[in-house]
Amino acid sequence: MKRNGSDRKQRTLLYMVCHLLKLVGQSNPGMTLLFFLILMGTGVCTAGNVFFKQNFFDRVEELVRGSATMGLAVGSGIAMALFLIFTLIVQAASELIQNNFNLLLRGQMGRLLNEKAARISPVVFEDSRFLDHVSKAYTGMEAAAAVMHSTLSICIGETAYFIFMGSYFFSIKPALLFMFGLSFAPSIIGSVIRRRMYAQLENRSAPYRRKYEYFKRCICAREYVKETRLWRAEGFFGKLYRENLGKYTQLQWRTERHSELTEVALRFFLLIGYVGTIAMLFYYVFQGQVTVGAFAAVFASLDQLFDRMESVFNYRIGDIMRGFGAAQNFYAFLDLKEREGTDGTPLKRERIELKDLSFTYPNSAESALKNISLTVKKGETVAIVGVNGSGKSTLTRLLLGLFLPTEGHLLIDGKSVEEIRPEALYKGSSAVFQRYQCYKMTVEENTRLSDVNSAGRVDEALKKADFPLDSDKFAKGLDTMLGKDFGGIDLSGGQWQRLAIARGLYREHDMIVLDEPTAAIDPLEEADIYRKFTEISKDKTAFIVTHRLGSAKIADRIIVMDGGRIVETGTHEELMELGGRYREMYDAQAKWYA
Repeated sequence: MKRNGSDRKQRTLLYMVCHLLKLVGQSNPGMTLLFFLILMGTGVCTAGNVFFKQNFFDRVEELVRGSATMGLAVGSGIAMALFLIFTLIVQAASELIQNNFNLLLRGQMGRLLNEKAARISPVVFEDSRFLDHVSKAYTGMEAAAAVMHSTLSICIGETAYFIFMGSYFFSIKPALLFMFGLSFAPSIIGSVIRRRMYAQLENRSAPYRRKYEYFKRCICAREYVKETRLWRAEGFFGKLYRENLGKYTQLQWRTERHSELTEVALRFFLLIGYVGTIAMLFYYVFQGQVTVGAFAAVFASLDQLFDRMESVFNYRIGDIMRGFGAAQNFYAFLDLKEREGTDGTPLKRERIELKDLSFTYPNSAESALKNISLTVKKGETVAIVGVNGSGKSTLTRLLLGLFLPTEGHLLIDGKSVEEIRPEALYKGSSAVFQRYQCYKMTVEENTRLSDVNSAGRVDEALKKADFPLDSDKFAKGLDTMLGKDFGGIDLSGGQWQRLAIARGLYREHDMIVLDEPTAAIDPLEEADIYRKFTEISKDKTAFIVTHRLGSAKIADRIIVMDGGRIVETGTHEELMELGGRYREMYDAQAKWYA
């Protein structure tokens, strides 16, 4: 089965810009139109100042020669100042509108990534190569947003500026425009070369970036800091951090060095064009072919013109090309193979069948499950027991539909899980995982997270899980914030686990999986929870994964797993009488409670 394949397509810059523009345009057409208008207005206003400068300089020259009045010269100066103020206002508005546009764009791109991630089979998250995909996708998202914004800024704002200035140069002397354009031709070629450099850099450096960021978290992130300090492992993680950061930096340095050498060559051509343009201006002034006012206006604007041209061709296009390589990873993620399924009919789960089912994790040579055959009818409670690594948790993930078989079949109501749409497969099922999550939200949000569309029943779910909401610790009741990250309170491991159980029970379900749900709870309290669970699960299908074999007695049937296979099955009494693996494990545990 193909895990995470993608038809890796290289998008063109035009496709990328059009796609993102459509994405944000559909979300907020008014802001998109305003973004276009402000970019164009900024370019035109900046270039338009040269006409006011020339008019002012010409009036001053005429005033000196006595062919113009003082009022005319002062009026042209006031007009130039007012237009300059107007330009500054437009530029300030441009900054505000562009920032809002960028926030809107990134929000829409983030939505695309999140929706895509939700449609990808969860099993690929077990593959380190996929985690590189994720890391590069989020970096690529930022890069794609920057590429799109910079490209539009150049194509609209800068193009409006250069067309305006080019027309002005042409109206003075066509040769000026020719000299100006000729000096930037090599820059375009250089931009293409740099794009290839940075595309290769992103693909090679992403694994090192992900590793050094992880080792940095191992040193200073809250969830790691206690054990890291206790084991005095700062030096070990620091060494790994430095090694991967060094490799990442080395790749960056090599690419930047080659890029800078290319830029030095490009700046030489710019210098030739700048000097040539000034020389031509002097020549035309002395020949009387250009007025002093035009010369002064052009000369005063020349630095800004060349700075903007240099910024566009040597920096901004270079940044676009650099980001374009990274942005391809955003689209590569969107191209990843999604979880398939066409049947969206609601499931009744009257019968669950596993036929010669085998499962292998990505990049693993050993199967986690081997030739599993099992039939479970609605309303049954099945306990799954076995030593660590026997395949218990993997089996529950297949039963929930999170993973798909690599061999064999898993049928629900006679339908193969591969034919069922994920939303139909997940609906009506619930779980409490061994590695439950401690969400930094309120008690109510933590509980309702498993079924946000339903209302009420929060108190009931918490009561069933024996969560101590009535204690003085929860001063705000259901609105009590949990986790110190956002100013809330912290819970003990047992309390967090009870909350996880409440979350699983809150969800409307006809099948529930409890994967070691009471590992952090006192054994004496565990029996009461399982007793309540038996009552709650009446007429519902339930799977219980547990190491405490005494808890398995409540099940209608017990499955014993070893080495990814089912080696025994039966009731507690039947398995004890059989005297096999189950009896051996049960007697071994009984010694600890004797």
